[in-house]
Amino acid sequence: MKISYIDGPRLVRALEYGARSLIENASQLNDINVFPVPDGDTGTNMASTVRSMSLALAVPEPGSAGLVLQKAARAALSAARGNSGAILAQFFWGLAEELGHEARIGAKKLATAAVKAAERTRKALSIPKDGTILTVLHDWAHAMYERSQHCDDIFEVFATAFESAKASLERTKEALPEMRRAGVVDAGAKGFVHLLEGIAHFMRAGSLREALQRRKRHTIPSEQTMQSVEEHEFPDDQLDVPLPFRYCTEAMLSGEALDPDAIRERLTPLGDSLVVAGSGQLIRIHIHTNQPARVFDVLDAVATVDAHKVDDMELQRRLQQRAKTTHAPKVAIVVDTGCDLPEDFLLEHGIVKVPALITIDGKTRPDGPSLDAEAIHGFMRTRPDFAVSTSQPPETAFSRAFGIAASSHVREILYIGLSSALSGTFRAGQRAAAQSAVPVTCFDSRSLTAAASVLARAAVSMAEQGMGASEIAASLAHLRDRMFFLVGVRNLTSLIRSGRLHGLKSVILRKFGLRPLLTTDAEGKAAAAGIFAGEGTMVKTLFAKLRKHYPAGSIVDVHITHVDASEDAAKLASLCSEHFHPDSRIEVSPMGALLASLGWLGAIGIACVPRK
Repeated sequence: MKISYIDGPRLVRALEYGARSLIENASQLNDINVFPVPDGDTGTNMASTVRSMSLALAVPEPGSAGLVLQKAARAALSAARGNSGAILAQFFWGLAEELGHEARIGAKKLATAAVKAAERTRKALSIPKDGTILTVLHDWAHAMYERSQHCDDIFEVFATAFESAKASLERTKEALPEMRRAGVVDAGAKGFVHLLEGIAHFMRAGSLREALQRRKRHTIPSEQTMQSVEEHEFPDDQLDVPLPFRYCTEAMLSGEALDPDAIRERLTPLGDSLVVAGSGQLIRIHIHTNQPARVFDVLDAVATVDAHKVDDMELQRRLQQRAKTTHAPKVAIVVDTGCDLPEDFLLEHGIVKVPALITIDGKTRPDGPSLDAEAIHGFMRTRPDFAVSTSQPPETAFSRAFGIAASSHVREILYIGLSSALSGTFRAGQRAAAQSAVPVTCFDSRSLTAAASVLARAAVSMAEQGMGASEIAASLAHLRDRMFFLVGVRNLTSLIRSGRLHGLKSVILRKFGLRPLLTTDAEGKAAAAGIFAGEGTMVKTLFAKLRKHYPAGSIVDVHITHVDASEDAAKLASLCSEHFHPDSRIEVSPMGALLASLGWLGAIGIACVPRK
């Protein structure tokens, strides 16, 4: 049956069929993902992008094909993940810009718009590579354009172009060194062909009634279901190859008259795999970089930034390495922003960290590599009005973290969270855990900073000894009850500003130069633990209290955190080293931005648990 045009309902069904076809093949795409980085998530990223697009079109259903494209493009751009997802979103954005005002779309208009959208997609990349999805997009669009000059039957035009896309896909196997070595086609290109394959299937069915019946029988897989097929497979010969850029950084920009070319020019020196998708009031950014903080500095200067994501690709690669060893732990550890273990330790032991959101001067970023700690400390020193506000991670951040942790083929995940009495972070983790494909045990540390860190370190040791998640959680509960934990606050700025310290108590402390010692109680609530006189006595006071709990020669694990007080932290570590047995572990690390915003400059936290 000849099809002379596509209207809104037909386009909705076609895109739904295409999305389902791509989603159903996501795992296969992950397995062959070697370019631009062999991180094994191309299928998951593309599937997540088209899933959001399909769900956005579920209801209501616009009668205009142009309105359908506009809605689909905005949803894809907002949800785009990874290099491939951003490219796909840009392509739909280009189609929507060309056809957004068309109620019905004929073969020639569709083909002409596809050619222009493919060209815009290529321009969205800082360094476009032939032999990838870009080439298949180009070949498919031009084949459709050539056929449309002689035929106005959309089905025949599309079918001809689909065959051209499949042939172009096969040629990607020889186009780039990465694909030639692995003997595979480009994963992003194959994902696009799967999308076309689903659309072709709908066109062959030729019936909206059949499509509606199929829609009633099947639903688009949930995000959690999609995560269950996320493998993060790195080819064996790529496991030991250093990554030139560590962090996959993404964000959504909104504003007025945004200039993609200007933004691309400013971001290009900061990394590779750069995609600047969208235009006008909405732009999606994707870049591989070693400087996420610099990337966000650029973005904050030109627009409102939202939907931040910073993935540690080196961590994902290490997790895949661990999965291929015979002695790999069967329990993965996930922590959140309440834990201040050093970055090197997290990387070495494959610990996934879920960041809270930090807002400074009205600009919000995820905690971690996207923040410049030294700059924040400088603002604390020089700006009397400087303030930091925080918000808990969304459930989706936990879902993604659990998916990444599961990529090491573990049997269980143990999540060690910031005290539920202090934040809703732990409960967000619990809700996400209930939807995880891999069983997740949630452990409330009832603490934060150094205390959460020392518990997480103990959990890592137990996991590497082969203990199960519930067994580790039981042991951690015993340690938590025996743990020593104090935070010395040298600067009262944050406590007063936040209202945690007020009235007569505030006046007395400031008048007599007294400063508080804080801890958490049995329920995980903040509690006063004493005072010290004079800022210079804090280290001696902390150590004096510690030694009362543990006699000389004890074998313990100590973790010390600080806010721009490295010298004092080192002095405290030295005192501990002299007091405890040489087999004790003593770790020092900076306090993360979330907790530094409470303790302020000069704060020092110390936690200690017995090892035997």
